[in-house]
Amino acid sequence: MTFWTAELYEDAGGKTPVKIWFDDLSEVKFAAMDTAIRQVLQVQGIDLARTHWLTPLGEGLWEFRVRDTAAEILRMYSDAHEEPGRNPEKILLRLFVHFYGQRIVLLLHGYDKSANDAARNQQREISLAGKRLKAWKLDEARKAKQSRGQR
Repeated sequence: MTFWTAELYEDAGGKTPVKIWFDDLSEVKFAAMDTAIRQVLQVQGIDLARTHWLTPLGEGLWEFRVRDTAAEILRMYSDAHEEPGRNPEKILLRLFVHFYGQRIVLLLHGYDKSANDAARNQQREISLAGKRLKAWKLDEARKAKQSRGQR
């Protein structure tokens, strides 16, 4: 089985917004997102488009939706038989991604929808992810042009 490689988007200043977001998540929410990335996103990649996990947003931007705890995800997608404990935290995480190249998924932006599920906030988050994707595409085009010029 060939897995997808997850890469973190890095902005022009060298910051990785998704890592910063990961660091701010509670332990329970981070475990859910980390497990979902490793057990679901990196295994199935773009094929998730036919499931509740992944929604296309246009121009190569996708929304990866995590609604389950780490234990629930492991029970669904692995041989683990760990019983989920009681989880008082609502899991409603969103990770905006872009698929490209040889099975690479770029992690652009994430947010906790349970903290603010207003439509206006969702649009703001999608817009920010779209801006990051556009900046990444421009940077990739610049690198490709430089590479062609050095031959």
